[in-house]
Amino acid sequence: MQLLVSDASPYARWVRVVVSHYAIADIREIEVNPLENGEQLIHANPLGKIPCLILNDGEALFDSEVILRYLDNQYCKEKLFNAAELRWRHMTQFSLIKGLLDSAVALRQEQMREEEGVRSPFWTSRFEQALLRGLTQIELSSMTCGSEVTIQKMGLCCLLQYLDFRHPDLDWRRVAPATARWLLEFETLDAIEQTKPNR
Repeated sequence: MQLLVSDASPYARWVRVVVSHYAIADIREIEVNPLENGEQLIHANPLGKIPCLILNDGEALFDSEVILRYLDNQYCKEKLFNAAELRWRHMTQFSLIKGLLDSAVALRQEQMREEEGVRSPFWTSRFEQALLRGLTQIELSSMTCGSEVTIQKMGLCCLLQYLDFRHPDLDWRRVAPATARWLLEFETLDAIEQTKPNR
């Protein structure tokens, strides 16, 4: 199988962390630039987005959540999404992290629009405030408790490191100091170290 990724994409990285953590050897990563609309990516995903997983039969799966659920079903013994006793809480936590990733990437897109002279102060502020509110909620939750490596923790780590990578001026540690301390330990996980974006 081929996993189309971009090194800096936090969505792709979330998938790559799972592949690394569970040592899924059947997947070969292929680096693509989604902004170039390359033939391989567009053929697999008409939306031109990554990550995109091309199965051995040629069928393509896209959207990070779809791919993560496929990997959970096929390789992870449904450990990632099937905590029945906490199912709805875990699903909401997953959605919160995915939404925060959306805000972080949208904020990055606004930064890139600055070169065109069309960056919006309104949307910049809106995305920043959504990130800080969401991280405040995570700080008050039990998401980072315990030693188990969960899909939520992997996604949260990808989010926080993406913020440090692309938005170093966003003072997220001010609203989430305990989460920042958790990150110092969690980011030493091999799967996190092995998938860090190139600076």
